[in-house]
Amino acid sequence: MSRLANLVAVVLGGGMLGTMMNTLPGYDSSFQPFAVHSDENGVGQGRLFTAELIGLSSAGAVSYTRYGKNVVRDTSATFLVAELSISAREESRQVEAIWLGATGRQYNQSARLEDAPRVLSEARFEPGLTDRPLAVFELPDDEIAGGRLVLMARGSMLMDSAVHFAPPASAPEKQAMLRLGP
Repeated sequence: MSRLANLVAVVLGGGMLGTMMNTLPGYDSSFQPFAVHSDENGVGQGRLFTAELIGLSSAGAVSYTRYGKNVVRDTSATFLVAELSISAREESRQVEAIWLGATGRQYNQSARLEDAPRVLSEARFEPGLTDRPLAVFELPDDEIAGGRLVLMARGSMLMDSAVHFAPPASAPEKQAMLRLGP
């Protein structure tokens, strides 16, 4: 009887350990910025910055002027441009953006447009001063409606806040060409 009890204890312990390993969240999902949702006016206030989503626009191509030359970028997907208003709260800060698509995929800002004017990846925000940067994403059309914009302080701020904006009710009307200006 003693061997049977030991065997049952080992089997139950192994089963419980296997269940715990498969149901506990991993490190990546445990240590994430905590979500702060924007209000009904589209204004979100994180611990280190305040941001407002002014508008979304989409296009098949984007143009801008760089060093006196006209630059045109096109895509087989869609450029989604989020116009923002951001200010730091207590100290100089940089902010990064991601787009959480309707399917749950995460999209970073397009690296092909880092030299465009007013892009968020190049902006630095100061307390008391408001700037109006653009976050530009390159993504499939079906990821826009039902997706959401998320802003967080740049750097390893895992246990800090991330501002989540409400998803758009519908995708913005896609333009053939969108001009980005200073």
